Amino acid sequence: MKGITTVLSAPGEVDQREYDLADPEAGEILLKMIRANVCGSEVHILHGRHPLVTAGCVLGHEGVGRIDRLGSGVTSDFAGHHLEEGDRVVATYFQVCRRCPECNRGQGHLCRNSYSGWATNADVAPHFHGTFGTHYSIGPNQFVYKVPDSVSSKAVSAANCALSQVYAGCETGEIKMGQKVLVLGAGGLGVCASAVSNRMGAEVYVAEMAPGRLAKAMEFGAHHAVDLTQAEDGGGRVELMRETTGGGADVVIDLTGVPDAFSEAVKAVRPGGIMVSIGNISPNKFTQFDPGLFTRSGVQIRAAIRYPATVLGKAVNFIESSPHLPWEDLVDADFAFNDVRDALKAAESREVTRAGLVIDEN
Repeated sequence: MKGITTVLSAPGEVDQREYDLADPEAGEILLKMIRANVCGSEVHILHGRHPLVTAGCVLGHEGVGRIDRLGSGVTSDFAGHHLEEGDRVVATYFQVCRRCPECNRGQGHLCRNSYSGWATNADVAPHFHGTFGTHYSIGPNQFVYKVPDSVSSKAVSAANCALSQVYAGCETGEIKMGQKVLVLGAGGLGVCASAVSNRMGAEVYVAEMAPGRLAKAMEFGAHHAVDLTQAEDGGGRVELMRETTGGGADVVIDLTGVPDAFSEAVKAVRPGGIMVSIGNISPNKFTQFDPGLFTRSGVQIRAAIRYPATVLGKAVNFIESSPHLPWEDLVDADFAFNDVRDALKAAESREVTRAGLVIDEN
């Protein structure tokens, strides 16, 4: 049998290629993909701005699939739930090798082999290294969680990146009951961050340069919307954010992917607060920064790259326990699998909160 996957053929160019489907090795799982979503990271990858996932690699890391074949030794997910063919699961898009220095320091999210699967050339078996395909090969070092029957595939499709990433970011920011949390960016991650921050008891502010995105963040638990287009420049944006939050937020989470927004985010934190950097992932992009002002502020800057793998289980539980939130609406534009280029374009132009690829919902 054969399947089809989406490959970055060159910066800015993708094509869909057919490969043989191999039986999974011991500890592996072969998924038949149901849905995949376009994360902002895919846009960076598309334009050659990822240090490891480059031309020749497969696109896609967010999504949900159904078990097609189980490798020997796989009997349960990482929460102990029994697995069998036909079950729906989500998996971490990165590896946790448990053998490198970072893993042995208890920092599996920093595993130096984290992208050993995703960053493998598509021509190398088992070929299906990403979620933008009819199938997805899950390695033994990826954490897998079964999807509860009460949770739809569309609702859970953003769990293994958007929701888990900001869940970990909120934990990194040590959000506490009654704090003011400012989320910069109201895309898929910003919407999820609104929900998690609200659940943690914070008063949530969401700021955006594309004001059409703010309404959805409010639906997911944000209390205040900040339209940054009302400010003339960076200084004005900082002043607006500080004024709206009453002198600066306790925790600011930057999801924008814009280097200058990093500097603005630090200035939008109250003295002694915390700024969590998530969105800026492309190396060799720079911004002006005032270290003296930063030192005098007492602000802490913390990076949240990927997430502790067990957070994915928390994310699935969060979706299951909050059916009052419109999780399916997070993915607000569906595209056919063959229309992957249109989905990427919609995500890049920020026309949508989250573009979804409908691969096989039957």
